[in-house]
Amino acid sequence: MKNLFITTTLHRYLRSKNAFTIVDHIIELQKNPQAFNEDFQVWKITKIDETTFSLELKAGNLNVILAHYFQSASILIFELTVWLENSTLYFLSEH
Repeated sequence: MKNLFITTTLHRYLRSKNAFTIVDHIIELQKNPQAFNEDFQVWKITKIDETTFSLELKAGNLNVILAHYFQSASILIFELTVWLENSTLYFLSEH
């Protein structure tokens, strides 16, 4: 993925929740063929415990096709779902 665009609303939300690192993970995971070959992506982020998060890539039919786990003590969210389509990351309400 050459460029990733983030809607203004999502950008503000991620900054307010100290969660912009999620975008870094999504960008890094685009190197994985399972992600790269999906034109329409749904990313569900879930806090598992105090510092562990899961990041699941779901296809348009919402089947999980990739799961990634990461650590962060600073992210202030419990659950978040974002969509990635045409190199743009957004909330569903913005589509």
